[in-house]
Amino acid sequence: MSTFDESFAAIEHALADRYGLSQPGSMASASSFEAALEVVLGQYLAPVKTARAIEALRAEGLLDPQALSDEDPIVLLDLLKGVGSAVQPRVAGALLKLANWMAARLGDTEDPLRDVDFLSTEALRTELAGLKGIGQTTADAIALHAGDRSVYPVDRPTYRILIRHGWLDSSADYEEARSVMQRPALDNTPERLKTLSDWFAQLGHDYCKASVPKCDRCPLRPFLPEGGPYDPSEF
Repeated sequence: MSTFDESFAAIEHALADRYGLSQPGSMASASSFEAALEVVLGQYLAPVKTARAIEALRAEGLLDPQALSDEDPIVLLDLLKGVGSAVQPRVAGALLKLANWMAARLGDTEDPLRDVDFLSTEALRTELAGLKGIGQTTADAIALHAGDRSVYPVDRPTYRILIRHGWLDSSADYEEARSVMQRPALDNTPERLKTLSDWFAQLGHDYCKASVPKCDRCPLRPFLPEGGPYDPSEF
């Protein structure tokens, strides 16, 4: 069985053929703070409701770290509930933690996460992951999509895809999984990692589901082990 590295060119071709190259979305033109909020909200809300939440925050003048950090948590929670979802208090809490950190740590810059030059990528990842309600995957997604840093956010679909194809052992931790997706031999530009992350997320949604995978129609079926997919039951 070929390794992920050995098969990567063919994997990339198969995914591009199925999904096409990613087109710049709203996060490409948004401020880094707005993009970071989209990432956090996207962990809890469907894309349509995430967009509604962002517009609600914009209407209230809250797409600014200091303005959002000064907002009353209850008022913010009511605002988010207004987009039509049963939003939990932890969502508002995560947004406020992020806003507080950005206002205090990054200062008053026009595009804080992209303009900052005193935090290395590793330092940025560590500080973001340390915020309550953020976590490592969300931190890396913020670093990639909002900060344009070359880091792959390993989510559950990525774990499932890697394990089912035998590219990652089921006992592997987060950093081991990230090292597979960010091989030194690959061209790990932010743009390429964003595309790869989008492809794997879509593949997980369409085919590599947690319950019953649809391997027969999956574009990565040719890369499965000879005996069929491995069991990623814990993911």
